Amino acid sequence: MTNFVRTTGFVGMLVLALVTLTPEVKAASLNNSVREGTAVVTKLSFNASAITYWVGEEEGWRVVTTVDTVIGQDGDDVKHAVVRFSSVLRPGESQVISVPYPIGEQQQVLRIRRLGDEIEIARVPDSG
Repeated sequence: MTNFVRTTGFVGMLVLALVTLTPEVKAASLNNSVREGTAVVTKLSFNASAITYWVGEEEGWRVVTTVDTVIGQDGDDVKHAVVRFSSVLRPGESQVISVPYPIGEQQQVLRIRRLGDEIEIARVPDSG
């Protein structure tokens, strides 16, 4: 329970910090390379968004993504399902993160790639 509270508090702090980012930083971050330690918010669907950042480590670059899915958005009983992904990417490696989506709609996925000395974060249509 303590880890959940700590994680939820961390996500809240990140969201608060990102709200204060200038529009230029938010716009420039999507589909472009991202500097170390810079958090990027990506809207995955009408009820889900992701916050991604990376830091350099000895074995590669650790990419951390926290996905927040809102359940019951239209009612009084709003709930959040928060999931955190962490992986180490070496040059040429990538990861793909997706969330559930309504039947009949095209699923959007978050693709995070390490291209040489850059990290690219992009929302792309699911190809499979």
